[in-house]
Amino acid sequence: MKKNTERNKKLTRYKVAGLPLIYDIIERMNLRQILHDVIGVHGNEAFPAVDTLILLIINLTLGKQPLYELEQWVQSLDPRCLGYKTLNKGRFNDDRFGRALDKLYKADRATLMTQLVVEVVRTFDLKLDRIHNDSTSVKACGAYSGKTDTGFELKNGHSKDHRPELKQLVYSLSICSDGAVPVHQKTYPGNRTDDTTHIETWNTLCRIQPNPGFLYVADSKLCTDEQLHHIESHDGRAITMMPDTWSEVKSFTDSLRKGRKAKKEIWRRYIPGSDTEKEYFSVFAGTHLTNKRGYRIHWIYSSSKRKRDHQSRQKRLKKTEEALMELNGKLNMRQLKTKEAIQEAADAIVAHYRVEPFYHIDIGTVYEETRKQIGKGRPGKSTQYKRIIKTVYALRWTRNTTRLDAEARTEGVFPLLCTDRELSSKGVLQAYKYQPRLEKRFQQFKHIHHGGPLLFKKLERIEATMFAFFIALMIQALIERQVRKKMSDRNIPAIALYPEDRDASHPTTAKIMGIFGEVSTYTLRSASKKVVEYRDELTAVQRMILDFLGITETVYWTR
Repeated sequence: MKKNTERNKKLTRYKVAGLPLIYDIIERMNLRQILHDVIGVHGNEAFPAVDTLILLIINLTLGKQPLYELEQWVQSLDPRCLGYKTLNKGRFNDDRFGRALDKLYKADRATLMTQLVVEVVRTFDLKLDRIHNDSTSVKACGAYSGKTDTGFELKNGHSKDHRPELKQLVYSLSICSDGAVPVHQKTYPGNRTDDTTHIETWNTLCRIQPNPGFLYVADSKLCTDEQLHHIESHDGRAITMMPDTWSEVKSFTDSLRKGRKAKKEIWRRYIPGSDTEKEYFSVFAGTHLTNKRGYRIHWIYSSSKRKRDHQSRQKRLKKTEEALMELNGKLNMRQLKTKEAIQEAADAIVAHYRVEPFYHIDIGTVYEETRKQIGKGRPGKSTQYKRIIKTVYALRWTRNTTRLDAEARTEGVFPLLCTDRELSSKGVLQAYKYQPRLEKRFQQFKHIHHGGPLLFKKLERIEATMFAFFIALMIQALIERQVRKKMSDRNIPAIALYPEDRDASHPTTAKIMGIFGEVSTYTLRSASKKVVEYRDELTAVQRMILDFLGITETVYWTR
């Protein structure tokens, strides 16, 4: 009898993982109420659309799964850590999540974003004195036609995923310099370029940050007179990299090629990702202004960029010479029998590797003389011969060391433009060097949250999903910011988040979620309906993270 009782017992596992960490941020953001105010309640919903969207956002924060897998994912969770008593089976199919996305699309997402960001800024005391903007492309698989009511459509464009044959969208994201927390997003058609988006983005940010004097930092696509003048004329400030197309850039680099210029070191730091190797930055002496409107140009020299530029040029020179050697073996055959054809082929090679000024190329000529018998038969005393002269070409090249030495003086040099004429060169440089934190958010968006490829049937759901991703990115950034801030306040240099208890000095939300990944509760049921519950024991590191986030163990397990 005892054996039968043991056989009828059933053990069920429910995951808790990092859900309470995410849900705590959601509650502090007041996300449910903000979504409810915009989306509202629709009819006699068995499970509100707002709650469905929150479940979807939690899933995106952990790492996106297809909609048809979300039912299975929801049933694997312990609902109590999300404030629910139960999450009934069969209720969370892909249609429910799809309809919730439809409601989010129809909502006033511009107002929703403004309300959400303002609430987050107030609750988490975010500083918006500097905001960074950039965009990335997100590829889509499948056939998509038409456009949404907002004008969004999937188009072919410059693919940062290196898949130009696929249609895509352009995802613009802005972060603040306080923890790299996202504060603005916009989805554009796939053929939209950044040099047409910054005015719209800056105007929207001014509704979130009433003081227009914040620093707006972006890449070289911001560097157009129309965009810079718009920002400055409305009391704004901007920092950007100047592209090579500006005449001021050509003028300064040409003067560098003619001779060295004085510069002064302004900043020295450890190279990102290294605890031993340092890099330094210098600024060239003098006051440099744009020809139009007189914006300040800070000409910066970077020791790390100099190494990268030198290695890149040497690599291109090597590839050029390999290609020229290969070409040399093909001379005097087929299409390479004339001097003009050989010169054209050599010019194409140096142009391809952008090294035209760095080579002297010469086509040598050798004449080979042979005799050929006139007529048939065995040669004799009276046999006549005709002389045949064959022209043989040979390709020779040497490096133009004078030009290479001159070009070496431009290595590691780049111009930063700032509309604030009072900001120091070091301040401009340090502001711009925060831009990689935004690129890191895009890397997390694509590889941790699985932002692409897009696999929805409706364009409206794609647009709504990109907004949901914005909220997910905001949540994970807030978790990361709070943990790092507590580490700094308590003078804790690192915590053991990596395998084999290796330390992480700059923990990311993905690694934080990783150490909570297997934490679960267990329910043992018997035929007599008796229930016994078990919980995994939390480790010291997990308790430390909860303490950083202000979450007690009781709240972690049950809300």
